[in-house]
Amino acid sequence: MEHITLVREFFDAFFCQHKISAAEEYLSKDYVQHDYDVPPGRDGFKEHFKKIFSMFPSFRVEVKHIIVDGDMVVVHGYGVTKPGEIEVLVADIYRVEDGRLAEHWGVIQPLPQEQFGNPRLF
Repeated sequence: MEHITLVREFFDAFFCQHKISAAEEYLSKDYVQHDYDVPPGRDGFKEHFKKIFSMFPSFRVEVKHIIVDGDMVVVHGYGVTKPGEIEVLVADIYRVEDGRLAEHWGVIQPLPQEQFGNPRLF
């Protein structure tokens, strides 16, 4: 699967539709999570987001840009945790191996309310 398609499908299924089972399909068995607030591994990732989706049913990340360089993929997105209250810009960096997401690094920039939905951010 092409890296861009892989990432778009993963973001749609997991972060927009909240299909926790998508982690089994898109993340490698030995998935490495480099974010400090998400537990390690694929199972840690799934458990973390089960809680997030339960607390914030409107949670979603809209993919705005994808950049691919070899086995590395950068996703620039707009995250909405709680519409009108918690919205962020995100940059997710993935390493792809054997058609699955194998490693992840993330950067989150919280937005003040006056910047929510600002098209100039993209």
